[in-house]
Amino acid sequence: TLVVLPILYSLFNPSKEKEEIRPASPKNTLGLGLLFLLCTGWASAQGKELDYEALRALAYSNNQGLKASELRTSESRALIGSAFNFEKTELYYEYDQNNIAFNNRPLKVFGIQQGFLFPTVYFAEKSVKKAQYDLENSSYAIKVQKLEQELASDYHALMYARQKEDVYRELNELYHTFSHSAERRFELGESNYLEKITAQAKKQEIQLQYDQASGHTRMAYIELLKTVQPDTLLRVKTMPMEKLELSKLNLEEHVGMAQYKNQGNLFRAKNRLEKHYLLPDIDLNYFQGTNPTLGEHLYGFKVGLKIPLLFSGNASRIKASKIAERVTEAEADDFEVQLRSKHRLLRERLQEYETVLAYYEKEGRDLSQEIIKTATLAYQSGEIDYFQYILSMENGYQITLSYLAHLNDYNQTIIAINFLNL
Repeated sequence: TLVVLPILYSLFNPSKEKEEIRPASPKNTLGLGLLFLLCTGWASAQGKELDYEALRALAYSNNQGLKASELRTSESRALIGSAFNFEKTELYYEYDQNNIAFNNRPLKVFGIQQGFLFPTVYFAEKSVKKAQYDLENSSYAIKVQKLEQELASDYHALMYARQKEDVYRELNELYHTFSHSAERRFELGESNYLEKITAQAKKQEIQLQYDQASGHTRMAYIELLKTVQPDTLLRVKTMPMEKLELSKLNLEEHVGMAQYKNQGNLFRAKNRLEKHYLLPDIDLNYFQGTNPTLGEHLYGFKVGLKIPLLFSGNASRIKASKIAERVTEAEADDFEVQLRSKHRLLRERLQEYETVLAYYEKEGRDLSQEIIKTATLAYQSGEIDYFQYILSMENGYQITLSYLAHLNDYNQTIIAINFLNL
C-alpha cells in the first residue's frame, strides 16, 4: 500500500506546474497494468491461508523429487516395448566373377538379409523390462510415502513451533511489564535493587527464549516450503495441536518389502533371459541374380542358425544373476528384521509419551489453569507480591510448554509409525 498508492497517484495526478498534459503512452499503460496484476496477485496469495490438505495437494503437484521419480517410472514403462528390438535389415548388391550363370557370364546379385534372435528371447527381454518397470514403480511408491511423512512432520512441527511461540510471547509481555514495574517501584523506593536487577535479568532471559521460539517458527516454515516447493510464499493456516491417530500397519504389504520383491523378480527375469540367449539366432537371406544376356532372374534363399558354441560369458552372467537374487532375498530378510525392530521401538516410545500426556490431560492441564487462576486472584487481593505472581505464572506456563513438547513428540512418533521406513 505504501508503495503502490503513491505510484498510482503520481500516474493519474500529474504535477500542476506542467502546462501541457500528454496522454499516457501505451508503454506506461502496459506497465500500469502489469503493476496492478502483480499487486492484486500478491494480495490474493497473501490473503489465502492453506490447510494441511491444500498443502498436500500442492506438494503432489510441485515437489520436483516426486516429479522426477514419476518421470523415471514413465520412462521405464515406455521402454517395455523396446524388448522387441530387431537387427537392421541388410540390403546388398554383389558382383563376383566366380558366380557364373549357365550362359557363362557373371551374375549381378541383389539381396535382402535379416537376422533374428530366437523368438522366446524377445518375450524374455519383455519380462525383464516389465520387472524393471515394477521396480521403478515401487521406488515411486517409496518416494510418495517419504513425501507424505516429510509433509506431515514439517506441518505439525510448524503448528508446535507457532503455539510455543505464542506461549513465550505471553510470557515475554508479562516479564516486560514486571521489569518496568520493578524499575518503577525501585525509583519510588518501594523495592530493593535485587528485585530490580532480577526482573531485568528474567526479562532478558524470556526475551531470548521468545526470540529463539520465533526463529524456530521461521525455520519450521522454511522446512515446510522445502517439502511443498511452491512457486510463491504461502500462508499456512494455524490449527490447534491435537493427538494424531495411529493407522493400521501391515508390514507384509510395506512398500519397502514390495521393492525387494520386485528386485528379486528382476534378477529372476534376467536369469531366464541369459538362459534364452543360449538358444540359436536365426538368419534369413533372400537374393536374385541376373546378367545382360540371361533374359531372366535366378532366385535363391538361405536360412541359417547361429549356435553359441562358446558360451562361457553367458554362463557367468547366469551364475551372477542367481547370486544377485540370493543377495536380494538376504537383504529383504534383513530389511524386515530392521523394520519390525524399529516398529517395536517406536511403539515403546509412543507408550511413554501416552503416559505423560495422560497425566497432563487428567491433572496437568487443570493444575496449570489453577496455578494461573490462583496466582492472579492472590495478586489482585494483595496476598502475594508481584514477584511471586510472576514466578507462579511462569510455572503455570511451563506446564503448558512441557505438554506441547510432549504432544509434538507424540505426534512425530505417530507419523514415524504411520509412514514407517528405515
